[in-house]
Amino acid sequence: MGRSVVIVGAGLGGLSAAIYARLAGFDVLLLEQHAVVGGKAAGIEQDGFSLDPGPSIVILPEIYESVFRAAGRQSEDYLTFQRLDPFSRVYFENEGFLDLPADRYQCLELLQRQFPADAASFDELMRKLDQVAPKVRQSVFDHPYDQWWQLFDPRLAAVGVAFDLRSSYRQIVDRWFQSPLLRAFFYGFPSYGGQTYDAKAPGAFLIPYFMLEGGVYYPKGGVAAIPRALERLAREIGVEIQTGKAVTGFRSVGNRLTGVLSTDGVIEAELVISNRDRLKTREWLGERVEWEPSFSYFTVHWGIRRKLAGLSHHTLLVPQQFVQGFEKLYGERRFPDPSIIYLNVTSETDSATAPQGMTNLFAVVTVPAQCGDVDWDRDAQLLAERIRGALRQYGLQFDQEDVVFERIQTPQYFEETHGNYQGSLYGPDEKYRLFGLLPLRNYDEQFKNLFYCGGSVQPGAGMPMAVLSGRFAVERLARRNPST
Repeated sequence: MGRSVVIVGAGLGGLSAAIYARLAGFDVLLLEQHAVVGGKAAGIEQDGFSLDPGPSIVILPEIYESVFRAAGRQSEDYLTFQRLDPFSRVYFENEGFLDLPADRYQCLELLQRQFPADAASFDELMRKLDQVAPKVRQSVFDHPYDQWWQLFDPRLAAVGVAFDLRSSYRQIVDRWFQSPLLRAFFYGFPSYGGQTYDAKAPGAFLIPYFMLEGGVYYPKGGVAAIPRALERLAREIGVEIQTGKAVTGFRSVGNRLTGVLSTDGVIEAELVISNRDRLKTREWLGERVEWEPSFSYFTVHWGIRRKLAGLSHHTLLVPQQFVQGFEKLYGERRFPDPSIIYLNVTSETDSATAPQGMTNLFAVVTVPAQCGDVDWDRDAQLLAERIRGALRQYGLQFDQEDVVFERIQTPQYFEETHGNYQGSLYGPDEKYRLFGLLPLRNYDEQFKNLFYCGGSVQPGAGMPMAVLSGRFAVERLARRNPST
């Protein structure tokens, strides 16, 4: 049986897989095309600013901590998490802002003051999720579901039973909440997993639940501190990591891969785990699918040479006509207009991430990976200006002479730089989900020694899920190929 594993891509999934594979007794070679590990969670230094160019909302720190525990280490020797309070500021156009406190019960008190008609519904929803969350940890977070008979798992079924699966996510939200602000807050969460609010997506409620119940955190040094910590652990336990090593494909014989092709030649491979998007990995094997992609982001970084007042570490800007924006996003697969805009300013919490007296501003808009009304090459700058115009409506304006730099990322960037399928951060559209419910499998059905991790496979997208996917891939690999 093979005892050596080649892992393609050192994003969070690949780093996690490398650690778990090494702990399981395999020899591990981790290949990363870029100069640093981390994938979309890797940091960027520009003009004295430290930027988190990808994921920026950190929840479920216990999942990262579990990797270090598996290696017999203390996570606090590698990572320091600071809980944010408030965890977010929310502006509603023409109505000022609310700061959402870190404590769930303080949030309930806030709702009782601001939206009394919805406070009881919020409390009831949270109590329902108190019952559902442990079942999710014992099922979806514990192991993949890749066989139809696993769907009869009572723990998985309990998640569906807790909600009315005859209704879409939006219908459930609209029944629970009357306040436009609360509806706007909840409407966006299905997109975090590549779904729409018209889907049967009760699991999307768990994201705000974990934010409110477990907290939102900032890792000291920025989000990039997480992959750096995992890299340090991986090297300590004997994982070989090669950066600047671009993989271009595979060599195969029959139903097994025999080598990984790189710009430096062929690397012999007994077992392979790909942290590259599953559909893009299959393209290396000669398969071309024409599945519609799900969602992505349009983002803009600005380095601003002054402090920009009115912002929290996490800030959400909600326009009055947010429903119109969601209809364009979810229903028409067009750039949402008007857009809900998420802002991240790490310099509000960590002054070391920007030069003294300056601001590192990160603006994010959820978009379809393929916008029928947008040519990213032609329209990116115009859309960035549109976001700046929206910021002015909330009193968050800055002049061109304040701008040290502007950095734009589009779905096209994510495809070209990080290998995401048609620029999607969540894999294919929801209609292609496994059994109509779940992300794709962690193993390849054709090649018996090829496995997958990352946001395009189970348990799904997001940093904690990517870390779990690495463990899932290794557990599947180890069952097929036990070490000696």
